[in-house]
Amino acid sequence: MIGGIDPRAGAGLLRDVLTAVALGARPIAVGTAWTEQGAGVHSVEARRSDSLSDSIRYAVSSGPASVKIGMVPDAAAAAAILAGLSSYKGPIVIDPVLASSRGGALFTGSPAELFSLLRRATLVTPNAGEAAILAGVAVRDLDDAEAAARALADRGLAAVLVKGGHLGEAPAPVTDTLLLDGAVHRLSHARVPGGDVRGTGCALATAIAVHLGRGAGARAAVDSATIWLGRARAAAVDVGGERHLGVS
Repeated sequence: MIGGIDPRAGAGLLRDVLTAVALGARPIAVGTAWTEQGAGVHSVEARRSDSLSDSIRYAVSSGPASVKIGMVPDAAAAAAILAGLSSYKGPIVIDPVLASSRGGALFTGSPAELFSLLRRATLVTPNAGEAAILAGVAVRDLDDAEAAARALADRGLAAVLVKGGHLGEAPAPVTDTLLLDGAVHRLSHARVPGGDVRGTGCALATAIAVHLGRGAGARAAVDSATIWLGRARAAAVDVGGERHLGVS
């Protein structure tokens, strides 16, 4: 697991660790940055790029079954992650976290500076807003989500899952758009009531990575991770004024 540290553990690397453990995996965690987050992002302290690449090299030397990448604070960190993963051959899932769900930028560079890293991924999992920024097109509905996914594939991404949680409203189901091997799959699932829950994107990408590491295909990994996330959302709890995923 590679990502930024939110000390409240609602999102980011600590959420990834909690998710992996809930799914019976044994995670190795590498931090890219320390953050302070409340109503917005108060500060982001990026890790030194040479230290980051060394930590990733050490982590992957133990042969992890999969890698999940979350927050990348800047272009230097993206390059360091690529360097650290140079010998790694397993599946990689990237959740391109550009901003906190509570407001404030988490990636300080141009979206174009992420593409070398995104092309390294087995699957990239942007939400609608992130897909719009990365693809350079508006994403307001499912047709837009498909267009964005295809635009990202045209830029060299192997597979893209555009999450549909921000498209449509209750009681309509959530429909995610998966572009895999040139084909588009629209994956609908029930919208869980109860308001916003932090860290859902982090958790979904981590759960997908866990299932890929166990040998599942991309479609099956997405389906299994989505089912797990629905249960975790339904069990959400209040923690310090935030809604966090529960135990599923």
